Amino acid sequence: HLVTGGATAVRNLRKCVEELGVEVSGMVFSGLASAETSISETEKELGVVLVDIGGGTTDVAVFVEGALSYSSVIPIGAINITKDLAAGLRISLESAEKVKLLLGQTPKLPALSDEEEKSRPSKNEKADELDVSALGLPEELRTLSRRTLVEGIIKPRLNEIFTMVALELKRSGFGGMTPSGVVITGGGAQTVGAVECARRNLAMPVHIGVPKRTSGLIDEITSSAFTTSVGLLLYGGKMGKNE
Repeated sequence: HLVTGGATAVRNLRKCVEELGVEVSGMVFSGLASAETSISETEKELGVVLVDIGGGTTDVAVFVEGALSYSSVIPIGAINITKDLAAGLRISLESAEKVKLLLGQTPKLPALSDEEEKSRPSKNEKADELDVSALGLPEELRTLSRRTLVEGIIKPRLNEIFTMVALELKRSGFGGMTPSGVVITGGGAQTVGAVECARRNLAMPVHIGVPKRTSGLIDEITSSAFTTSVGLLLYGGKMGKNE
């Protein structure tokens, strides 16, 4: 199995890391690194698809009988969702990113007395209203329609990403050999509606992968956004032992 990359991109990446004073001992496909920490050995043996939604690209890695059997990179990532929000709301990319992250959080409603509960807006009405005043956006937005953002802007882009993933799986020839389903990781996995879109487009069981096999002060990194980072450390450690 060969994984190729543009020589200029690889050289620039190496240069960026070395300028931080870190020596680069090797390169690894980010999909393989993410799998190192977010997928179990059992899932790899049974057959599983890893979809790592990064900032600018989405990596697809198919594992069959414990080995990486197919890999691909789709040139669309989470930044495209942010750009769609920025264009749709006519706000900056920074503001759009904040709105996107807020949408991905589960809304927490305060506990109220019976009388206050009756005067509270209906569930549908409250659920559709997204309060962005606390974000301190320079555009001075107050409230947005959650339904408009999710159904009108975010879901079409997620559907595009997972439709392209489905085409890659069809191209790979391993479509029916992954009973463990799909594991989605990367910062883009936290986008609202990502799991539902993946299930609908890929017709397989889907769950979000987070870093495993780590210990210590890990509270800050037990998120799908850090799977590649943690995977790189584990992969590097494994390669070091083999040497």
